[in-house]
Amino acid sequence: MTEEIVYGKFWDRVGAYLLDTLIVGLTTFALNYANVLHFKSFWFYLPIAAIGILYKPYMESYYGATLGKMALNLKVTDLEFNQISFEKSLLRSLIIIVPALIYIPVYYVAFGNPAVTETEGFMDFSIAMTNAYPATRISTNLFSLVYLTDVIVLLTENGKKQRSLKDFIAKTYVIKVQK
Repeated sequence: MTEEIVYGKFWDRVGAYLLDTLIVGLTTFALNYANVLHFKSFWFYLPIAAIGILYKPYMESYYGATLGKMALNLKVTDLEFNQISFEKSLLRSLIIIVPALIYIPVYYVAFGNPAVTETEGFMDFSIAMTNAYPATRISTNLFSLVYLTDVIVLLTENGKKQRSLKDFIAKTYVIKVQK
């Protein structure tokens, strides 16, 4: 007799996302905040960005889940319910990775721009970034739209599998782990 597969529901996935945001998002934000206030260094920023970029692909490919998903007994699998590869997890994470990759060269240039680095405080730094590099606002809005599309696909997906856009692209499921 085989176990019935239970797919991760919308609110379980939202909860996992929020937990990951608290764990990784707040940590990387705090480090970036300290960088902007005290160091204004691209070389301090780069490993922080790498952690943010590689967290989901690493965790999902090596452990089957991020910390948030683990806390809610969720696991990412391929269509045969096997653990996914790092490459498949990278593909699944493109919605997060692409915007982060776009910002790396912008921050490289920005940390050499006195109009940005001579600011006082985090908000002034953010305003100077937007003024100096207005295309970043456009890319942020574009990727917000892509992320919203991902959520809409998850909410409107017909059937009980509750797949999001990134699940369709990477050919994955998010399932509930039976304890």
